[in-house]
Amino acid sequence: MEKQYLNSAFKINSYSDISKYLEEILNRTVSSSEELVTLISDYGALVEAFQEDYGWAYVNMTRDTQNAEYRERFSLFNDVISPEVQKISFEINKKIVHSKYAGSLKNSKWDLLLKRLSESIELFREENIPLGTEISNLAVKYQEKIGGAMIEFRKEEYTQSQMMKFLESKDRETRKEAFDKIVEKRLSMKKDIDVIFTSMTSLRAKTASNAGYTNYTDFRFKELERFDYTVKDCNDFHSSVLEVCTPIMGEIIEEKRIKLSVDKMAPYDNYATLPDDEQLKPFETTEEFIEKSKQVFKSIDPRFYDAFVKVNSAKHLDLESRKGKAPGGYNYPLYKAKLPFIFMNSSGSNNDMRTLMHESGHAVHTIAVSDMFTYFYKSTPSEVAELASMGMEMITYDKWSIFYPNEKQLKQAQRKQLEGMITFFPWCAIVDKFQHFIYENPTVSPEERNDYFEKLATDYQEKFFDWSQYKDYLRSLWQKQLHIFEVPFYYIEYGMAQLGAIQLWKNYMNDPKGTIEKYLKGLSLGSSKSIGEVYSTMGVSFDFSKEKMRELMSFAYDEYKKVLS
Repeated sequence: MEKQYLNSAFKINSYSDISKYLEEILNRTVSSSEELVTLISDYGALVEAFQEDYGWAYVNMTRDTQNAEYRERFSLFNDVISPEVQKISFEINKKIVHSKYAGSLKNSKWDLLLKRLSESIELFREENIPLGTEISNLAVKYQEKIGGAMIEFRKEEYTQSQMMKFLESKDRETRKEAFDKIVEKRLSMKKDIDVIFTSMTSLRAKTASNAGYTNYTDFRFKELERFDYTVKDCNDFHSSVLEVCTPIMGEIIEEKRIKLSVDKMAPYDNYATLPDDEQLKPFETTEEFIEKSKQVFKSIDPRFYDAFVKVNSAKHLDLESRKGKAPGGYNYPLYKAKLPFIFMNSSGSNNDMRTLMHESGHAVHTIAVSDMFTYFYKSTPSEVAELASMGMEMITYDKWSIFYPNEKQLKQAQRKQLEGMITFFPWCAIVDKFQHFIYENPTVSPEERNDYFEKLATDYQEKFFDWSQYKDYLRSLWQKQLHIFEVPFYYIEYGMAQLGAIQLWKNYMNDPKGTIEKYLKGLSLGSSKSIGEVYSTMGVSFDFSKEKMRELMSFAYDEYKKVLS
């Protein structure tokens, strides 16, 4: 029914293109539970079509933030069409939840959807729609600021992503010179970004207040549908990371310091290629990058290979870093097309290979839910989505020899992966804890905000580096994290999913075929089941207790030592 409701050529260029369908659904008579299910199905098809066109507007805008036509189309959706869709969607959600036939859908496959719609109704306030539009426009300003920031280094111009290769140099002077240029550029934008973020926090606090919440944290937890854990659980996670992960990170950094033969580790030493290592270059061209990635997936499972080939054949890959392109990387699910769009900023580094494995995990997930019976269960909570991507990193881990046929280089790449996995947790906790502080104290000044971040970062990880020459930059390091601006509180999910991915990897070592089957089965559930049920289907536990973290970090560190030798 969902596929038949709209013509396949349906496209939205104005609110009037979609409004007549929304109004028909709102005014439709429902005389049975079957008719209510049909309404939900038709409504899902319409929302899916809207999200698809909105998605392309976002994708194109991020591919070229300087393109006026792309900015205008994104603004059309963000500023004009989306606010109107939100208003009428609220009425349709109420129609579904308050229908006398909704009760017959409880304790069925529709139960979670009804719960989510009820939550959205509780949170909705029409006066918050223009605030959301303002926040989105501020996020675009942030992207334009970062995307347009080029760095001149040794008479050449580079994006910030492209500067990474100089931070990986064996030559310390090169690293320092490159780092100094990055710092100079970031500090030149610091005040403007502070203004953007201060406006964002104020608008978010007002959004929460309008909905009857004392702070944005509580509002956002509801909005993110965090039914499976609480603010206290997040605080416990932060404490566990500080106790379990930070000391291991300290050991890893000390090993590096000794190998680099430096008295103190400077921040520009963290990504240095060690004396006995080579600066890893997994590919020379984008074509080679894509071809080697195909080979990795083909060597593991034909379904992974088919998914990647489909994305590539549809020209849904934009991998290279360039001027005007937004920062970061993402997989944008296009559920109507049954294919995602993969966006990243490659510069020829080892991290690019890992990033594409990660985003390809999301892509496999998008395709796995493409035949889900309703659109509303295709989009998954981040805790599940990131398990798909981080899990793919570890499933492909032992096939990276395709990128690195030299065994020494392979071990080096695997060591970097495990190092990154372990040392990620402190940054994950910093980003999340920082946001809890911000949104529980929304009136703090930029200086107070930076004071708190400096202490937090120092406690969790930066005490292992000598920041004496870069105090101002240390205090504003949070500005590099896109999630803080665009998707507040979306970051701790990476930590939770990483713990799941380590478990998945352990299972894969013992039973590759069985683990992949469970992985795909879990992905195919979309959001039709709770986070815990999806994790269980994949053969892992949704557990981020201190005990579980200690167990998994011990395993990961042991594996790290194996490839270190």
